[in-house]
Amino acid sequence: MSEDNRAGHYFLRNVSLKEALDRWQYDRDNQKIPLRVEVETIPITESLGRVIAVPVFANCSSPNYDRAAMDGIAIKSQQTNQASESNPVYLAQNSFIHVDTGDLIPSGFDAVIMREHVYFDNSGQAELRAAVPPYQNIRALGEDIAETELLLAPGHRIRAIDIAASVAAGHKEIQVRRRTCVAIIPTGDELRPLGTTLLPGEITDTNSLMLAGQAQNIGALTEITPIVQDDPTELRSAIEAACRGADLVLVLAGSSAGRDDHTANVISEAGVLSAHGISVRPGHPVALGVVSQTPVIGVPGYPVSAALTFDLIIGPTLAKLEGATPLHRAKSTATIARKISSSMGTEDWVRVRVGRVQNKLVATPLAGGAGVLTSLVHADGLLQIGVEHEGHDAGNTVEVELLRSLEEIEHTIVCTGSHDLILDLAASALRERDPQKTLSSTTVGSLSGLTSLRDRLCHIAGT
Repeated sequence: MSEDNRAGHYFLRNVSLKEALDRWQYDRDNQKIPLRVEVETIPITESLGRVIAVPVFANCSSPNYDRAAMDGIAIKSQQTNQASESNPVYLAQNSFIHVDTGDLIPSGFDAVIMREHVYFDNSGQAELRAAVPPYQNIRALGEDIAETELLLAPGHRIRAIDIAASVAAGHKEIQVRRRTCVAIIPTGDELRPLGTTLLPGEITDTNSLMLAGQAQNIGALTEITPIVQDDPTELRSAIEAACRGADLVLVLAGSSAGRDDHTANVISEAGVLSAHGISVRPGHPVALGVVSQTPVIGVPGYPVSAALTFDLIIGPTLAKLEGATPLHRAKSTATIARKISSSMGTEDWVRVRVGRVQNKLVATPLAGGAGVLTSLVHADGLLQIGVEHEGHDAGNTVEVELLRSLEEIEHTIVCTGSHDLILDLAASALRERDPQKTLSSTTVGSLSGLTSLRDRLCHIAGT
């Protein structure tokens, strides 16, 4: 094992996220790990959410014949050239054909007049009071899809409308990247599975469920292994077993520098440790490596750190394996409601509440601890503070990555100040009455709440 590959070496250096990812990619390339997962052919009806592997070209045109776009009569447009309100044109019964929407346009006819725009006299003649251009109310051959045209490009994640278009273009099957497989290994002597009656000093394994849900939400298959105790030999055995059947292995907790934190050492001894420790908060003690030609990530144990690690590293890695575009959330500018401090040299991600007050979006920071899971539950957005900044003052304009849609945020009532259980009851009653309405309450103390109200950074203040 080389000096540069000692567990803890990269941790002490605390590298940037980009440098850590570059090192990890370099080691994956050296281990000849495929850039993409394999291609498979599946029925088009089962392709929702899958990622296109090869270009999809139209096998046929759609429509595949000239068809009526309206109920009415098919005519020869040149017969109507002289028609006007003062000089109607009369068509005999044998010079037009009744058609319904979707009908084949008979040969020799090139326009359709809507039924409600035609007057029929007692002899059955059609009276026309306006000239009709060729192909009026006709869906021409190939109007939607032309045979041989590119329909879907590689890397595109298939939507319901894409399935419909592919079927219209003559496809029954489609070639996609197989779904990525993620193995999740929870670790810790104090950890207990869901449903266990907890004793003092024990905690429920929640991070596994959260990360599995995040991975499944972007189309990955997941497997959560039994909980592994804080034992290096047991952990190595679990990692090596998981690597045999997964595209990515996540080891939960044990990636920091405590006495029972063995993840970085085990990755280094079993394979290659690319980086240990990144200049991101929360999420600092991440370990990246390769074991048995499988990428391995040591995920921090605090839930907010784990969730952010998914956003910054795990999600983009899975997208890259599928050849897809990583998830990009909408962003918007907002005004900071109160001062936020940050350390120079560290990329800080702050959870914020967001609402519109006095025609501007206002972002109110939530509790900053990496173990405060509810800060993610209640967050409307994430505010990134770059390594070159020491924070933001109240009133500063910043860019926020939104976790809720702008439409939802527009219907949010912003409350800042002391917390009161009556606010929870009000928020619940409001939501039940109108699902579009949200009462967003941030606890910062009575004085800060009154200050925010004075500065028009909230709608109401909790005192």
